[in-house]
Amino acid sequence: MSQEIEVSFVQKGDVYTIHTGSPVLGDIVMDYSGYAEDARGGNSSILLISAALSCFCGSVRAALVARNVPFRSLKAVGKGIKEMNAQGSMRLASLSIDVAVDLDDEWLPQLDHCAKIVKQCLITASLLDGIKVNHAVHRA
Repeated sequence: MSQEIEVSFVQKGDVYTIHTGSPVLGDIVMDYSGYAEDARGGNSSILLISAALSCFCGSVRAALVARNVPFRSLKAVGKGIKEMNAQGSMRLASLSIDVAVDLDDEWLPQLDHCAKIVKQCLITASLLDGIKVNHAVHRA
């Protein structure tokens, strides 16, 4: 089974809009008005880390809910490290995700179980698999 997902990008002047098609996300608008060229970078890395963080936390949450584990909150931090590759291009070289779940001590065994079974999510697994990427640039 396959499922196609389409997201579109429009740049008008200094405003970049990502039309997600998601009723939850809506449009993501990046307004670079007033920002110098050297202050505009890094946002795509942040979006990638955000996607991995959201996906992984959603998987942890789903595992807890499926096992009827009551929890008060779930908080997480995603960190990426950028490095130059052998060709001198900047790449996201690593990603770490740390998830903290606020729950009572009696549920710690279930939390440990969920942590073992949720080793990856769709986004982190796709990154690890090195997904196929096709590029095309042409005149509008």
